[in-house]
Amino acid sequence: MNQNEEARVSFKPEVGKRGERVMMTVEYGDEGAALDRSVLRIPAYGIYDVMKKEGDRSFSWSYAIPWEAQVKTYEIELYALDANGNKSAVTKVHFQVTA
Repeated sequence: MNQNEEARVSFKPEVGKRGERVMMTVEYGDEGAALDRSVLRIPAYGIYDVMKKEGDRSFSWSYAIPWEAQVKTYEIELYALDANGNKSAVTKVHFQVTA
């Protein structure tokens, strides 16, 4: 696996409100074989989860923003693993929660 695996991340909606469901999708670059899984971590909220596999190199994750979530921008860390357990580089993205 390429350690510099490029991850393209998108959110729907792009900014979320408390109580709203958000869908995050990630698509990893076209280099190499199929990926086994993608893992996300939101350190500020203690979330560590495996994303749903949508294709060989694409994944999604849906989450309802808790009503008690702080209004701020959260950092989200993502990485992929192949069938042999090889890990890509960590990609960091940001998502804003509004009131």
